[in-house]
Amino acid sequence: MSSNSQQLLSKLKTSLPKVETSIEPARTLHVFPDKATSRAKGARAPKLSVSLYQHDIDRLDTIKDFMKSQGFRNLSDSEALRLACRRVAIDGALIDVYKSMQFEDGRRKQE
Repeated sequence: MSSNSQQLLSKLKTSLPKVETSIEPARTLHVFPDKATSRAKGARAPKLSVSLYQHDIDRLDTIKDFMKSQGFRNLSDSEALRLACRRVAIDGALIDVYKSMQFEDGRRKQE
């Protein structure tokens, strides 16, 4: 490399301002463990089989359609379910949703 090129590169290294990245990204409602304690990269999630009623499948499709409209193509059912799980507020209102779900599904004895 010529002397001029080395001088130019040296100036560029010292003249560029450092970017501060103190802004935290948006978080889901769920608090996840630190990356250091989480699974190794490339580890697969455990498989889970679920049964859904047509209303729930329609809701999953609505989630997938919304994400598609936002530019996220080919969202899987698994990803849509994980979005729903991470977004749900776990509070007293969840009890009301559960009771409503029991009534709509007609599968469990009402409490």
